[in-house]
Amino acid sequence: MTRGSLSLKIEDRREFISSFLERCVKYAEMSLERKIERGEGEVEIKRWEAYRDFTAYSASEVTSGALDEWLDGSSDNVLPSAPEPLGSEILSTDIGKLSHVERRGLIARVLGPRPVFLVGTRNSSGVRNLAPMSSVSILSNTPPLVSMSLSSDKGGRIRDTFLNIENGGVGSKVSIHALLGDRRSAMDVEISAQPHPDDVSEWDLVSGRLVECESGDLLSTAIATIHAEVVEIRSLPRNCKASLIIMEVLTVTLASEDDEERRPRLIQISDGALSNDIGPAGWLHALDW
Repeated sequence: MTRGSLSLKIEDRREFISSFLERCVKYAEMSLERKIERGEGEVEIKRWEAYRDFTAYSASEVTSGALDEWLDGSSDNVLPSAPEPLGSEILSTDIGKLSHVERRGLIARVLGPRPVFLVGTRNSSGVRNLAPMSSVSILSNTPPLVSMSLSSDKGGRIRDTFLNIENGGVGSKVSIHALLGDRRSAMDVEISAQPHPDDVSEWDLVSGRLVECESGDLLSTAIATIHAEVVEIRSLPRNCKASLIIMEVLTVTLASEDDEERRPRLIQISDGALSNDIGPAGWLHALDW
């Protein structure tokens, strides 16, 4: 590692390298799509799949901080040392001195990874909307209350989900769909995160299909769905741009499982990457937004 790279903070080095590896994963996925379309041989496809999966796992290791001793040049060991708790060197960070991006990354590292859901609402014209959310949290079991934090997107545009709930007010119905931890679900997250015209429903763009039932809308590819009703829309303090949506859970629908093994769930492991929640990541989907 060069002297110039050692002058970077460990967080910057981690972000730089993981970003590069995530781009490699994205490139590999695009190359695989082209090779499959061209009908290239199975050996070539398997070779690119192995490259993609190994690179994805490497990116997840860098993002988690497991390879920090390699990045700061403190160890020449082939295998990284076992992680220790806080240890003798404790570093406290003044959150107020960080930029928005730095603050978001640090808090997410401590509180993450978080499950990613597709949240369904309807606008005033009845058009169904789906949007990915990782801010869904349990507030209470009795009564069954969950919450969701909504703010503007990175471009400053108010999210459709918030507009739909705000226009519908208390009593608005919301569907929260838990996703299987696979690449198909990751692509659905990326597709539904993009801005679309008001008359376009993300339900028509994702891989799953709409299933209408008495309790509410279901997504055929979801492993579970919560149907909830908005009970309060609360502005957050400190001039926060986000609002807190408090909802009461009405019904829970679970996908039937043929075996006892729990299905992996889709999680967000960093601001720009998705994976699953069972064992080592094994794969990583770099978000392109």
